[in-house]
Amino acid sequence: MDAIETLEKDHHRIRSLFSELEETTEPQKLQDCFDKLSNILIIHAEAEEQVLYPEASNCQDTGEVIAKGYEDHDKGDQMVLEIKSLNPRESQFKQKVKELQSFMLNHLDEEENDLFPKVRQGMDDRKLEKLATEIKHTKAEVASEVVD
Repeated sequence: MDAIETLEKDHHRIRSLFSELEETTEPQKLQDCFDKLSNILIIHAEAEEQVLYPEASNCQDTGEVIAKGYEDHDKGDQMVLEIKSLNPRESQFKQKVKELQSFMLNHLDEEENDLFPKVRQGMDDRKLEKLATEIKHTKAEVASEVVD
């Protein structure tokens, strides 16, 4: 599995958790599912920022989409923090999750439709496989920090 496939797998998991959140009404399930989602978002964003984005900046026409990626991650982090301060029993919780979902799904689509094709075109298979290994290591490191 190369770097793009690894990140797309995360994207699929993120979309799946958003769907689960949409379908859930029980407060404890909402909280548990949101906790999982927020951890994955943090881990995924760190892997992109530490591994993919610096390397992708060497590919043609990626500067703008990478800059926007950093901005989107920052905004997503702020949205997650806001939701974490809410009780899942509050109506605002689901509303804010819906806003996060809309924002993040747009971000994922932009990466998949704009950044990832440019990266795939600008890097050979060996480089993408090497980056996948680095992404896995970074995710493991960040995950241990998030869990602690």
